[in-house]
Amino acid sequence: MLFEQLKQLKKADYDKFLIPSQILEASYKRCRDKGVKVELAQMPRILSHPEVDKLLEKYKLLLLVAWPVISEDLYPNFTDEDQLIILCNHEGYAVALMSSPKALELCYSMNIGPGTCFREEVCGTNAIALAMSLGKTVVIRGEQHYCRLFKDWSCIAAPLRGPGGDIIGYLDVSMDSEEELGHTLALVQLAVKYIEEKMGEKQLSDESLKGADILLDNPFKLRILSIREREVIRLMAGGQTISEIAKAMRISQETVKTYCKRIYKKLGVNRKSDCLKKARELRLLDE
Repeated sequence: MLFEQLKQLKKADYDKFLIPSQILEASYKRCRDKGVKVELAQMPRILSHPEVDKLLEKYKLLLLVAWPVISEDLYPNFTDEDQLIILCNHEGYAVALMSSPKALELCYSMNIGPGTCFREEVCGTNAIALAMSLGKTVVIRGEQHYCRLFKDWSCIAAPLRGPGGDIIGYLDVSMDSEEELGHTLALVQLAVKYIEEKMGEKQLSDESLKGADILLDNPFKLRILSIREREVIRLMAGGQTISEIAKAMRISQETVKTYCKRIYKKLGVNRKSDCLKKARELRLLDE
């Protein structure tokens, strides 16, 4: 096991990974110049479901290597299950998330999920964007984020490098407590080292990538629909009309229509029949 000696793992000195004020100010200025909204309540850029499928297919190897480390070694060793882990590709697009169901539900309500873009020009100063800009591990406290959306989270983001030394992705851990930063940073550093070692061992062959198909059918799809959206689509699949769904859920018909629009957008479809077909293919009706 990667973390057999976890009890002996010392807290890392995260102060040296904090970003100097002049770098933060330069980032804030770029955000202002690009018109990033300080009041951002939801992530403004997230890929459609078909685009997410393509993203996951393209980054199979990263997922195949990194996910077992994240799910089996890193996440179980956090003292707070609400700590959020985000795995991104080298362009800052999330390819996988892990946290408690409660925290993930909150993330999805803010458009944070597979396909979300964390680049600075999209959502302001954040740990992933700074790690992309600086090419190194960074720590950012809640109040240092540019957008209010992230003000309650302290974050650590670290680059993941391939065998040739090029950055192939980023590992981010976000939490609501600054007290755990030292412990979390030590875990992140250990996980990154292990993932990079595994990346060096893995061959880019068709055989090695076949296993990723199994993974993609389980953790990476996560729950792309919110609780209320899943309730709407289940009732829709049961043959109920808009008015019947509204009555069953005790909401207005206009609200049901809004949920339907969101569902269609997330699934990349334009009509009810295609929506239900896609939902069955993704086994969303089985949840």
